[in-house]
Amino acid sequence: MQKIVKQYFEEFSTMSEASHNAVLEIAGHEGIEMNSIIIATSFCFDELNHNPAKMNLPSTKGTFIMGGLAGYPFVGEIGLTAFSDHIPDGGAALFVFGSHIGISRTGEVGRVKRVGQHRHTNTCGALMMVQDHVLSSTIHQINSADYSEFQPEFLALRLLPMVEEIKKAEVPILKTTHLVYYEIEKEIIALIKNHPTLLSQFPVYILGGIVINTDETLPNYFSQKVFRKVN
Repeated sequence: MQKIVKQYFEEFSTMSEASHNAVLEIAGHEGIEMNSIIIATSFCFDELNHNPAKMNLPSTKGTFIMGGLAGYPFVGEIGLTAFSDHIPDGGAALFVFGSHIGISRTGEVGRVKRVGQHRHTNTCGALMMVQDHVLSSTIHQINSADYSEFQPEFLALRLLPMVEEIKKAEVPILKTTHLVYYEIEKEIIALIKNHPTLLSQFPVYILGGIVINTDETLPNYFSQKVFRKVN
């Protein structure tokens, strides 16, 4: 499986390795216990991104979930304020986030075989539908009275200026996944920096990248793009 993933991502590890290494480094740098670090995630709703066996995050206290469709942190400032109340005294916060894409054992990008299925299905299926929407040039104004449209239309509007990049890409959904990642990272950093008290009270770190979903019981991989303390 790793040979197949390497065709599309130069560097990656399992999601478990990346997150555990980050927590160990934070604990050592801040001189605190690992269990004093609380994790907030911003991943897509997809069950593959919240399966403990495939993710194996170092989160003895559980994780605070910020992500909506495609992993965008739709909880916003209100959600971040709620999360800040959950950080242990003398502890630290780690935000783990990113977009996701499936790669099957046969090397098919954007498809995986889930446990209990005889077929391969899309992931990120939501992002694929948003991408199709953007490429169809039928973006319309969000109807504030219809909450069911908000998240996909919001993502579509964010991607609209990038249509030509997506069209020119060898694997469009892979390109879209990278583009959405950078939108997620920008929003996470802006939320943290604009929060009135979070940075003044706790050490805050970010770990961002692309989650690579794989078939059935194989682990999720993680192509890391950023790991640092937010000043």
